[in-house]
Amino acid sequence: MQAVQSWASSVAANPSARESTGYFRTSPTLWAVSLIAIFLALRIGLAAVVPLSIDEAYAVVVSRSHSLSYFDHPPLGFALARLMADVTGCECRFAVRLPYVLLGSLSALLLFDLTRLAYGAAAAFWAVACYSVAPFFLISAGHFVVPDGPLDFFLLASAWLAAPMLLGGETRHGLPRWIAAGLALGLALMSKYQAGLFAISALMILVVTKPGRAELRTPGPWLAAIVAALGLAPVMLWNMRHGWISLAFQSGRGMAAEGHLLHPANLGLTLLGQAAYLWPTIWLVAMACLWRAARPGAAPADRFFLPIAALPVAFFDVIALLSAHSLPHWSMSGFLFAFPLVGQWCRDFSQRHSGWLNTSFAVAAITVPSLAIGFAVQATTGAFTRPFFDRAPKFDINWQIVDWSVLTGKAESNQIGAPDTFVVASNWMQAARIGAAIGPDFPIQVLPGDPRHFQFMDDDRLNSRSAGFLIAALNFADEAASEKGYRDNLAGLFVASGPARHVTQRVAGFPVFDMLILPVKRADMVHAPQGRTSTNTGSALP
Repeated sequence: MQAVQSWASSVAANPSARESTGYFRTSPTLWAVSLIAIFLALRIGLAAVVPLSIDEAYAVVVSRSHSLSYFDHPPLGFALARLMADVTGCECRFAVRLPYVLLGSLSALLLFDLTRLAYGAAAAFWAVACYSVAPFFLISAGHFVVPDGPLDFFLLASAWLAAPMLLGGETRHGLPRWIAAGLALGLALMSKYQAGLFAISALMILVVTKPGRAELRTPGPWLAAIVAALGLAPVMLWNMRHGWISLAFQSGRGMAAEGHLLHPANLGLTLLGQAAYLWPTIWLVAMACLWRAARPGAAPADRFFLPIAALPVAFFDVIALLSAHSLPHWSMSGFLFAFPLVGQWCRDFSQRHSGWLNTSFAVAAITVPSLAIGFAVQATTGAFTRPFFDRAPKFDINWQIVDWSVLTGKAESNQIGAPDTFVVASNWMQAARIGAAIGPDFPIQVLPGDPRHFQFMDDDRLNSRSAGFLIAALNFADEAASEKGYRDNLAGLFVASGPARHVTQRVAGFPVFDMLILPVKRADMVHAPQGRTSTNTGSALP
């Protein structure tokens, strides 16, 4: 709230934020605020109707067990959803998503003022416009329960707080702003590991630029560094207690070479993914602007944004070349700071070719929200596939867009709901979807293989409950083989204790996949004569 008030005050005090240009008939600030409000309304609508994705369900479920950090990420990306769930008493999708939706719009406000300080209000409008229609920042970082939303907001807040000293020569309130910038960076470090690249970029700016070296002669940046380092404390403490498993997991994801030194095909896919996440024309302009900012003679403002934008992009592109597997969104925290450069380019381009720019933006502004709305319709109704198929095709069988409400019916109809019940899942993805559907009353144990943070939840209820149910998804037309695979994967930890049931899972009445519900007991609790285990492995189809 203080950041918003400061932003509003700075706009009111700075004529460049209010002035109309030859391109804008009214204030660029008014256009930007209106655009932010429109896309906020869109994301609120999406948050209310789109089912939780795998990653979102996982964050909601594993955060039921409060932790200093998590197997996959630092704590803050999960903690905001858990805070909303605890405060509202509801794990419903709108409640847990609301902080991330609001942070997406607050990020747009910070981006506007940061760009305005560097390049003026017209460039700031175009930076916000490109940010608003970029699919990743509209749908994922500004909507989903993922760490990218808090990461982006706190990185922008840190840059916004430090920028007046490094761009405008601001000397008033320098020390408080530096401390606040350090606090924001610490919160970013508590959100996602990529914030470490921002810290390296900030150090480069302080060392290389003349205003940065001048600030290093004051206590501000040093105090900011100390405050920011506190954000690493929960992550480091948790990793120390768990054999540095989170850091090993993340580094292992990025360096899966699979026997080859270079993987140009993976780099190509990563670049295509970046273009899709940003929108192709925006990605091309962003890459060109980064290249232009690296040339000799670039403006001081360009030199400010270049390190914090280019380092994550270059780092993860190199990772993509050296690794067999990487994800395009890893570099998005870098592209976030390319938007001011893109905004400046659009401002200049609009003076010569406003029609082309308007058309390009209109296409993105219509297409991207339409795709998002189309996804919401498909996720809730299956409308785009049901006219052509009797049941969902393979590409429709997606754990992210199915309804597990069959598990929450009356206990006598699905055998799940007794006080002695616990659930067994084959992997973290299915455990996340099941856990989100059945709520926090039933503990979940994930079989060895890929349990992610479920292995650290330490739910004491599992020690006292004996009525287990293995719940899993079966492939259409291959149900028997799928069930056999799940039984084989019980790994000697559990044995079947009753007949299995298959329940057809549907989205708005459209068959999506068959669910296996298999009663199980712990293997060490089932003893037959001569010490042999007694099981009932019969299968009964509905």
